[in-house]
Amino acid sequence: MQGLRSLSTKAFLRRKIGMNQKHERSEPSSPQATDDYGLRATGRSEPTTGLRQSLSWHHLVGVSFFAVCGGDYGIEDSVGAGGPAFTLIGVVVLPVIWSLPIAVMTAELGAMIPETGGYIVWVHRAFGVFWAQQNAVWSLVSNTFDNALYPVMFVDYLYWFPALRLTGLLRWFVSVLMLAAVTLLNLVGVDVVASASNLFAVLVISPFVALFVAGVTMIQPSTWAQGLDFPTGEPPVRWGAFLSVLLWNTSGYDSVGALAAEVHDPGRDFPRALTVTILLVTLVYLLPLRVAITLDAEHVRDWSDGHFVRVASDHVGDWLAAWITLGGALSAVGLLNTLLCTSARVAVSAAKLHILPSALARVHEGSGTPRIATCCLAVVLALACALPFSKLVSISMLFYGATTFMEFLALIRLRHLEPLTRRPYRVPLERGWLVAMCLPPMSLCILLVCLAPWEAWLLFGASALLGILASLRTSDACPSWCVQFTKITGISPVSPYGTLVTSAVRANQLEQTCKDDLTDQCSTVIAGPLMPAQPLIEIEIAPAAPNIGLGQSRDFVSFL
Repeated sequence: MQGLRSLSTKAFLRRKIGMNQKHERSEPSSPQATDDYGLRATGRSEPTTGLRQSLSWHHLVGVSFFAVCGGDYGIEDSVGAGGPAFTLIGVVVLPVIWSLPIAVMTAELGAMIPETGGYIVWVHRAFGVFWAQQNAVWSLVSNTFDNALYPVMFVDYLYWFPALRLTGLLRWFVSVLMLAAVTLLNLVGVDVVASASNLFAVLVISPFVALFVAGVTMIQPSTWAQGLDFPTGEPPVRWGAFLSVLLWNTSGYDSVGALAAEVHDPGRDFPRALTVTILLVTLVYLLPLRVAITLDAEHVRDWSDGHFVRVASDHVGDWLAAWITLGGALSAVGLLNTLLCTSARVAVSAAKLHILPSALARVHEGSGTPRIATCCLAVVLALACALPFSKLVSISMLFYGATTFMEFLALIRLRHLEPLTRRPYRVPLERGWLVAMCLPPMSLCILLVCLAPWEAWLLFGASALLGILASLRTSDACPSWCVQFTKITGISPVSPYGTLVTSAVRANQLEQTCKDDLTDQCSTVIAGPLMPAQPLIEIEIAPAAPNIGLGQSRDFVSFL
């Protein structure tokens, strides 16, 4: 049994068998030359779902920044729960043992499988339909709770201004207006979302830069060590809240994988953008925290959400407090802008897995965005804005821990199942060291699950049941061409599309079989040899219909 490998560079010989003359003479409509399987001349598989490859690494920086933190807002709870010392240590250590593994996992799998839906597709390819459906349901639940929080946060931050202290129906209406504005941005195009994210990132970071400049001359490093000696009389460390908040504020890099089909060069852009984002997020947390802890050293264990505003008001001036407050409102807009974009792509994958209606998988031809999925999510969020969300952060962290655990398992399993598959970016570790890298974040995922409240477990059980019901109604039957291919060749694929790595003699036999007996049913693309002096040939087997290409299904399988 040989490993898998997707079609590689243009150095490979490619021949299409069984395509009619009309298709052979037709010219692709896109500026870049593509063949009937959605394969670009560069050798990268081109999605045929209508999404546009309009994102470069600098676009991804803004998107991933808001997928992870969106500024220092929310990190204050970790100071109140664990103290300054443990918080500052966590801000430095967690990017290494938590954020970096998630980022490089996203870079490898997103470049290897540049498809809409990201982690849904990764789990599908590694473990099949059942676990992909479970993962999709968990992700949808988590994304719904997360995204519905940000319109509420937007109104909460505006409450600092006396003229904007809204209550009742008017408060909900303003939340929905903010949601509507973000939805319109998402309907225009993913490039607009990314550009807006970069602008929001600058606006959100700027007040914390001002805080750092205003207080840098007053820094006292001795205040950063509070809590290390566990002094008597101080409140105990609330480890559950402390770890949940810190992990929450340094997670989310995998969300960017949902945009893989819209990235120019995933093998280059993902690792570059995620590396820059990790450094940016670490500095955005670390520098303002050091200044604020020094300025407010006597009250650090009283810190809670929004405490940066109080520190600015008490020690710098109301002008900076107002600036940070406005930044908090813009942070909520930026977070929702990014996460609505990635969540819509997850909904597209869920629709393809028959969990959601198939109409949600449609992509608008003009804008290249999943408009139906985006609008449906916006309607759900508008209704959810009226609900209380005090416990939903801890609830959603259970689901996030479960989905991230599955993603790491998919990374490890695909390294085992598909060692020859082309990876434009590959984590530079062999399998044993790769497993060692994954163990710390996977352990933290288990910890998040264990820290979840009982309400989260009830919801998790209901979501798992929904995933099981979705799997029961999914048909795994092969299309007619696949059945006929199996009957004639004696090879039984476990999915409708496959990669066959075999000898040159066997490849020629199968090619002739498809040419003679399956002209109207399927076609083959031969690429080989895979490496110099290696007598192996790779065959892509796909339907002859030009509207069904490799970009629509990456369920590659191997044969003897």
